[in-house]
Amino acid sequence: MDDTRVLRDVFIREAADILASLESDLVRLEDEKAPELVNDIFRYVHTLKGSSGIAGFKSVYAFTHRLENLLDMVRSGKLAAGREIIDLLLVGLDWIRLAIDSGEEAPGLDEGREGLLKRVEAIIESTAPIPAEAPGGDAGPSEEEMDLGYRYFRIKAGFREDIFETGTDPLMIMEDLFSLGVVVERHTDRKRLPELSAMDPEKCYLGWNLVLKTKSPLQKIDEVFMFVRGDNPISVEDITAQYAISTEDPEIKEKRIGEILVAKGILTDVELNDALKTQDGENTRIGDLVVAKGYATEREVQFALGEQEKIRKRIETSTVRVDTGKLDKLLNLLGEIVIGQSAIAGIAEELDEERGFMLKNALYGLDRTTREFQEQIMSIRMIPIGPSFEQFRRFVRDTAHAHGKEIRLEIDGGETELDKTVIERIDDPLKHMIRNAIDHGIEPASEREAAGKDRNGTITLRSYHQEGNVYIDVVDDGRGIDKVKLRARAEQAGLLKPGEEASEAKLLSFLFLPGVSTAEEVGDLSGRGVGMDVVKNNIESLRGSVEITTRPGKGSTFRIKLPLTLAIIEGMLVRVGRNVYIVPLLSIVESLQPRKEDIRTVKEKGEVIQVRGEYVSLVRLYDLFGIEPEFRNPWESLVVIVEAAGSRVGMMIDELLGQQQIVIKSLENHITKSRAVSGAAILGDGRVALIIDIHGLIEEISR
Repeated sequence: MDDTRVLRDVFIREAADILASLESDLVRLEDEKAPELVNDIFRYVHTLKGSSGIAGFKSVYAFTHRLENLLDMVRSGKLAAGREIIDLLLVGLDWIRLAIDSGEEAPGLDEGREGLLKRVEAIIESTAPIPAEAPGGDAGPSEEEMDLGYRYFRIKAGFREDIFETGTDPLMIMEDLFSLGVVVERHTDRKRLPELSAMDPEKCYLGWNLVLKTKSPLQKIDEVFMFVRGDNPISVEDITAQYAISTEDPEIKEKRIGEILVAKGILTDVELNDALKTQDGENTRIGDLVVAKGYATEREVQFALGEQEKIRKRIETSTVRVDTGKLDKLLNLLGEIVIGQSAIAGIAEELDEERGFMLKNALYGLDRTTREFQEQIMSIRMIPIGPSFEQFRRFVRDTAHAHGKEIRLEIDGGETELDKTVIERIDDPLKHMIRNAIDHGIEPASEREAAGKDRNGTITLRSYHQEGNVYIDVVDDGRGIDKVKLRARAEQAGLLKPGEEASEAKLLSFLFLPGVSTAEEVGDLSGRGVGMDVVKNNIESLRGSVEITTRPGKGSTFRIKLPLTLAIIEGMLVRVGRNVYIVPLLSIVESLQPRKEDIRTVKEKGEVIQVRGEYVSLVRLYDLFGIEPEFRNPWESLVVIVEAAGSRVGMMIDELLGQQQIVIKSLENHITKSRAVSGAAILGDGRVALIIDIHGLIEEISR
């Protein structure tokens, strides 16, 4: 593959990430109007412009150049980022995405670009030009300036209260200092400033903490304070190194804006903590708070954002993109090592005591290394779910507007990590649940106002770790699910008999069956009762589950429970006859040997086992899989109680063999079509053990 092709491939991959971030930030800008967002958007477009030019995408380069001009006017405050501009920019992103995906060869691409450029030019030409910034103003450092020999000095200048009595004016001293260069950071120390009633106009209360960018040497700066240094707290420190992100530091990590502001001396820890106390959720940016409180200027915050971007770029250049298929191959090879290791452990058991002991010791060390290796591979596969959540901002905005609603998307727990394969396969179920919430979960604005609600609806995507699993909540603040209508639809579909008792959980579970919906009318998005069954099946194919809670007039929550990874599970090995099966450890509630009198047969429920006053369906695995067991009487065997989606069953087995970490091997449909089996694993002795899918098992016996 030639260098040009490689360059284009790298650009295409990186552009997908940039466009996703741009889309998310543009939608957020419509609500938040934060200057930091405008700067982020501008930097993304600037990066896209430069990279597209290098990769040979000339049309994209020219188009992004014009978008950059438009964004520069927004950034300077000459244009307000209203819906018209955001709509234009979002459509522009769609054009860029199409141009990149098609290699700038899609039909109608040029016409689409010209139409968009006319809209851009119309907005730009209707706005007066921005006056150029006067020379000598504040400016942040650049790598170009660093190469020209600029130095950066942190200067802390405090003065005695009675300094005016010596005939010295601190402001004149500071003006002399400013004449030596450009102040890139400035913080006025007001700690000694008294109440107005106690203020003495003949005393000096202020001090300054600033960073000066200059070509002057340290000696020249010291001369400014020559006559006041002796009895006033003055300090000058060369901090040039802090203004260049070291490319040699392998441990560099992304920093928050507050951390950068403190590190640069713009804020104190006390001021940062004070600002954080007043922060109201993620929607309130810390940069806005410190500016509002007077702890920092807007320019200082923008400077810190620039420093943050430098760190991000450094992190990006220190990472390598790896094809997921290569990781899967590596994991499979590791699985083969584990299998071989188990086989050697079996041989060690058959050796004499002395040699067996030595081999077991060697295997113990190897096992520890192998497990650490396995954990490291799995950590590489784990990625934050936040970017997947962010992609729904545009979807929520456009879909809500198409149906005359104003709905904002809130994201919580975006840093939660999940296996990349799981994240890729959860997008469609999430989109369908969000679509349902938009269409008939959240009410029209007039109905919300009549109910005393905010006219704008909210959908929240929340993720978190709990008990070895990842939970994803899709929450809306709409009207909730009408259980009376749901029951009527269930009776109409023959799922319930008139007057039959049904718990709330059972009633809500009917929403996952084909043909059941509470929507009054069939819309473009939902209402046919088609799709939620697919959502449930997709989630269960990931060894997950979904449940619903709802409150009338308050909204609904769809809670998805997922495993951290699809590649490895902690399993319990059980024997039935001569066959070994694997039960996911997280699904096991308990194991027991029942008494004869605990086994009953209940009408319409079949064989059950009584466990502490509760009846649990009994599953004879040997009947399910058609094999010969060691025990046919439940009171002679063991029963493993397992749970999934709120339902419990007891699996009858012959023996518990022990716990083991299992590398899952997928099975094709032509091997087995049973929903009770989710995969297989190779054991140390070479045997294949089937992995029991508890969700599928419960569903299969329910039929």
